[in-house]
Amino acid sequence: MEETPIVSTARPSNAALIIGIVIAFIFPSVLSLMLSNSALSINNKLFFSRFIFWAEVGFLWLYAVKVEKQNLLIWAEKQSGLKFILGAMVILYSLSLASQIVATIPSWLGWHESNAIMKQIVAVVRHRPFLILFISFTAGVTEEIIFRGYILTRLSQLFSNKYIPVIISSFLFSALHYKYHSPRELIFTFLIGVIFSIHYQKHGNIKPLIVVHILIDVFGLFIGARFFK
Repeated sequence: MEETPIVSTARPSNAALIIGIVIAFIFPSVLSLMLSNSALSINNKLFFSRFIFWAEVGFLWLYAVKVEKQNLLIWAEKQSGLKFILGAMVILYSLSLASQIVATIPSWLGWHESNAIMKQIVAVVRHRPFLILFISFTAGVTEEIIFRGYILTRLSQLFSNKYIPVIISSFLFSALHYKYHSPRELIFTFLIGVIFSIHYQKHGNIKPLIVVHILIDVFGLFIGARFFK
């Protein structure tokens, strides 16, 4: 995830930052909606939807370099090394498990929980471990770069208050998962967004976020494939 530093003494304009943030969120949302409304089979929709996020990362890199005149990832790593990454992974994954428990509270209180979309996805990936790994790897890498590496950092250039970027980027990350029509998924992704954003603000190292995100999706899909019929 290292980039060649771009030497620039000028901060990008607010307009350039706002446009980049809007594009970062709208681009995958609109294209994913168009793909979901297409005549493609659910198998092809799920497969091709992953390339939307890779294209998004490529576009954001180009936008950062050519328009903002700065790197895609602008925060320097304050902590790094294998020991730090492994320790961060344990902490982040433990907090993700706690977030999953909190996210189930609405269903305990009687809120309707829909698993229809997840069941469709599980039906496609069942007995296809490579597809599970591809989906999980894509989500872990691209979503962390888009929402933490790009959106969070650009919001931090716009706002002096460090908490506002965390809340906004986490809300957008949660909104991306609205397609599942699941209160539990919305709450879980918002909490994960907050936890990951605070960690990235503090340490500037996106690697453990990517790895834990991949693990969450891998275990989630494998468990779903085991229990959702």
